[in-house]
Amino acid sequence: MKLSKFLFAIGLLVLSFAALPASAHTALVSADPAVNSTIDILPSNIALTFAEELIGIGDANSISALDETGEELTSGKPEVSGAVLSINLDGSEVTGLVKVIYRAVAADGHVITGDYEFTISPAVISETATKTIEESVPLIESENKISIYLIISATLVIGGGLLLFFIWKRQSK
Repeated sequence: MKLSKFLFAIGLLVLSFAALPASAHTALVSADPAVNSTIDILPSNIALTFAEELIGIGDANSISALDETGEELTSGKPEVSGAVLSINLDGSEVTGLVKVIYRAVAADGHVITGDYEFTISPAVISETATKTIEESVPLIESENKISIYLIISATLVIGGGLLLFFIWKRQSK
């Protein structure tokens, strides 16, 4: 009888640990053109690299590039290749501030959204177009608020299981 209660408590504990979700989510690592960079001409495409692989399901991923007047500069649909999300740009003669707005879906289903800007100025010699995100973009908070509830629930299940184990152990003496 004692052994079955002990095994039940251990099984409950193991199941609760197995059900814990991963709390780490992907983030933007680099962008081409780089965040807050100044380049001399509009590139042929925008490429965003994330820390984890992305999934390409329907229209779940998107990149939009807008000039100062609000005109869309992208053409076609975004492409996913591993951890890189990219889209082609129109070959127009654009100068000034360009705002890039993106939405990507990581392999774990987490949605990453954000935006950044770069400037096109023909008088400036182009720098390296890729920088790490730590240098140029503040960290973006996760939009997945359900994970905290899952962690709290798992803690309550584990705590309840341990409480039941110790109550049964005390009653069996």
